Amino acid sequence: MKFKYIGFFIALLCTAVSFGQIKIKGTVKDKANVPIPGVNVIVKGTSTSAATDFDGNYAISVPNKNAQIEFSFVGFTSQLVSVGDKTEISVVMQESSQALDEIVVVGYAAVKKSDVTSSISSVKGKELQTMTVGNVAESLQGKVSGVQVTGQGGPGAQPRVLIRGISTLNLNTDPLYVVDGIPMGTSINFLSTNEIESMEVLKDASASAIYGSRASNGVILITTKKGKVGKTRFNFDLSSGMQIMNNPYNMADAEGYATIMNKAYNNSGYSDYLPNPSQYRGKTTDWWKAGIRTGTPVTNASLGLSGGSDKHTYAISLNYYDSDSMYGIGGWERVTMRISNDFKFSDKFSAGITLNPRYETWGAPGNWADFDKIDPITPIYKPADQLSGTENEYSIYARSPSYVWNPVAAVKRYDDYTNKYNLNTNGYLQYEPIKGLVFRTQASVEVGDEVRNKFSPDFVIDAAHEKAEINSVEKWNTTNVDWTWQNTITYSKTFAEKHNASLMIGNTMEEYNGNNLWGYGEGVPNNSDSMRELNAATKNKDSKGNSWSSSLMSYISRFSYNYDGKYYFTGTFRRDGSSKFMTNNKWANFPSASVSWRILNEGFMESAKDVVSDLRLRAGWGKVGNQGLPDAVYQSNIGQGYYVIGGQVVDTSFPSSMANKDIKWETVEDMSFGLDFGFWKNKVTGSLEYYKKQTHDMLFLKQFPTYSGFPGYSTMWTNIGSMQSSGIDLLLSYKDKKGDFSYGVDVTFTTVNVDMLSLSADGERLYGSSNRTLTVKGDEPGYFYGYVADGLFQNQTELNSHTDEHGTKLQPYAQVGDVRFKDINGDGKLDDKDRTKIGSPWADYNIGLNLNFAYKGFDLVANFYSSIGNDIVNTNISDLYNGASLTNKVRGLEQMAWHGEGTSNYIPRLSKDDNNENFTKFSSLYVEDGSFVRMKNLQVGYSFYNKFGLDKLRVSLSGQNLWTWTKYTGVDPEVAGGDPDKQDRVKGSGFGGWNYPVQPTILMGLNVAF
Repeated sequence: MKFKYIGFFIALLCTAVSFGQIKIKGTVKDKANVPIPGVNVIVKGTSTSAATDFDGNYAISVPNKNAQIEFSFVGFTSQLVSVGDKTEISVVMQESSQALDEIVVVGYAAVKKSDVTSSISSVKGKELQTMTVGNVAESLQGKVSGVQVTGQGGPGAQPRVLIRGISTLNLNTDPLYVVDGIPMGTSINFLSTNEIESMEVLKDASASAIYGSRASNGVILITTKKGKVGKTRFNFDLSSGMQIMNNPYNMADAEGYATIMNKAYNNSGYSDYLPNPSQYRGKTTDWWKAGIRTGTPVTNASLGLSGGSDKHTYAISLNYYDSDSMYGIGGWERVTMRISNDFKFSDKFSAGITLNPRYETWGAPGNWADFDKIDPITPIYKPADQLSGTENEYSIYARSPSYVWNPVAAVKRYDDYTNKYNLNTNGYLQYEPIKGLVFRTQASVEVGDEVRNKFSPDFVIDAAHEKAEINSVEKWNTTNVDWTWQNTITYSKTFAEKHNASLMIGNTMEEYNGNNLWGYGEGVPNNSDSMRELNAATKNKDSKGNSWSSSLMSYISRFSYNYDGKYYFTGTFRRDGSSKFMTNNKWANFPSASVSWRILNEGFMESAKDVVSDLRLRAGWGKVGNQGLPDAVYQSNIGQGYYVIGGQVVDTSFPSSMANKDIKWETVEDMSFGLDFGFWKNKVTGSLEYYKKQTHDMLFLKQFPTYSGFPGYSTMWTNIGSMQSSGIDLLLSYKDKKGDFSYGVDVTFTTVNVDMLSLSADGERLYGSSNRTLTVKGDEPGYFYGYVADGLFQNQTELNSHTDEHGTKLQPYAQVGDVRFKDINGDGKLDDKDRTKIGSPWADYNIGLNLNFAYKGFDLVANFYSSIGNDIVNTNISDLYNGASLTNKVRGLEQMAWHGEGTSNYIPRLSKDDNNENFTKFSSLYVEDGSFVRMKNLQVGYSFYNKFGLDKLRVSLSGQNLWTWTKYTGVDPEVAGGDPDKQDRVKGSGFGGWNYPVQPTILMGLNVAF
């Protein structure tokens, strides 16, 4: 019986609550009387919220007439309206002054955009989410002036990001990424675009010096999405489609290949290599079709919920990204989760914690070039009469006489995959005892475990050239535990109404710990999946292991002041102490200062405010550092090797690297000058900046000279030389709205000039990329260095006249149709002294064009990116055009190559011997104009508001990298650099060959909010 009364009481209470509610409805429009869909409507102090539909209408219930309703929408000033006795509330929203009041994240703080004195560019997460990419940084391409992003292609590949050019030769050139206040290193492969609220790019040292010794390449601050006051809102985002992989070259068929090779042999005085080419007609092996998929799926999905009250807000997201490889096996898969909770215990105390577990797995073959290079006559499998029946599954494939290993067989054998698990915890506690005084402590712990497993089966395709007579198994295991603790005190105060000052002081502590283990063994009893373990190996077992630890302690401060919103000053100071350096140079100071004059707020500008809506001059200076060298370089290390003594293999030891106790920080000193402007109520906005930065005490890994008594491969890190980068950044934007039609155009323009100011000695020459690049004082680093190919010898007269003053031929083995190399120094002979600068990997300028249009429910976004003035070394030239190798060639090469006077002045005659070294000499024959214009993204969508029981439903169709204009004949003009592990990232830039291309992608998108 008592349960009846309880039920009755609950029903009565619900009825009372229901009767107590007041239903409010209305319409939200802009000043042009155009309805605004998607406006957030929230009952202040509660979790009750709604959104306007396509016609700007809304309906919401409030508890009583004392309630207040807040209307907010991006680009408009929020409004707070009291309910009173009204049951219908319609509002007209005013466009904000662009967001001069918008909050911008800077190092260890957030300030109004109008108070920023340094060079900082901000990109909202919504702009990044129009592209489906595995690495968020790729979405920045063309959107931020001063930032050059080069896509790498391939599942899980990290793009190269340069902020205002390069500032180091031998260390990593990527910027530091800071996520929610915690430095996360130089890779953000772990982040999904759907997790990001905004990204701020700190481009000059006055902005980034607060991050001290890791800020020399610039800093990118990332703020992830947090919960907002209101009812629980669910979001589901899905983008799925196909990446297109077309063959970049039209390769010869079997008959054409035989014709080409016969001509090469005949031109060198040999008989046909493959007599009677017509016998191969219709017998071409289509290697590309056999091993490469034209379309590979890619999926990006995210499910999130968020909401909360004045006391507690929360956001949870589950994100999934999957990109298959072109081979039908392998690829990159990532699953991440972010759980964020923020608590406001009182007006004085607040706290928050974020958990970010994530998982990645990757691995794919890398031999796609071989599907083009292998000859088209060899079959995929051995003929039946060549099989004995005892072969294992990896030995049934045919061998090519081109010496290219059978690519289908190589993919079949591939087993090399990595799994990575990480958990990041980031929490903070904030206390404000009095207004303006804030104590904040923030700590983060990152735990990671990475496991790589590789198995190489035994096989015999050819007993002499293509085999592995014994199988092997390898395993790598790397674990890390890293932690960061930051403590800051900030006091902000306004004096006498016009003096605004803020002081922040603090300290940070960071420690990075890790260890790795490697195991190897051979002779696994069989190749079955269940046996691919280290314990199954029976021969040549080996193992190694290592551990490492580094730490950084810092003291930081910032002082900012502005007078009456006109004159601004910001100064920062950071003192870093790193475990990577010895006592004498363990600590370094990184100061900065910047000033700004907001001219618009001067009295003499009053009459111009109808036209000018923002006008400001900025100047900044600062010092930042680079400590990105290996741990404990001040120690001498002993290497291990093997040597045969008396017919026996014995273990040996040798000094592999020598200590340098005087090693110190690589330091970059930077200055910049900028002008920010806005016209006609910020319909037109932009900024123009000039910058110059100099790097001092550059870190080099130098080899010991042989006369020192140490082996020639012994090395030592040392500080040598200086370099300078300078240039201009320009951002120009136009945005407007005409009734239901709105549109915007953004243009970014960047120039970079880099010069070496000094090296260890006058006349020193630093080579890179197998001596194909050169760095010297007074010129840009890493320029292409080789012979000048001065066309082809068209006739015997030209050949005979290419002599020294005595009539001796400069190229005694050349024939008509071969490359003519220039005698640069005029000494009558061709040798290494005739090598010279033949190209530059560095662009003269980069341009981005970003367009967006919206009409009622329709929206369209288009992004273009261009790199102008750089050169690329197309290393595929030899593979495609050189008759001396037996690899396949481009279709019709026998007509493209020189075969008579005037037939070509670029591709030399076909020759089996290449006695003139047309292709073995590195020359300008390989250097091509690398300029390109690419449509990065084209997306069209349509949104439904308050339909189908949902707040919003958007469907879209997009294409990425659909169109590229370039004169470059290689695979892809987006070419990054050399190997950072070999200190060749800069000196090896601009070499394009069979690089994994940035693929065209077609995608369907679905966005749901409710």
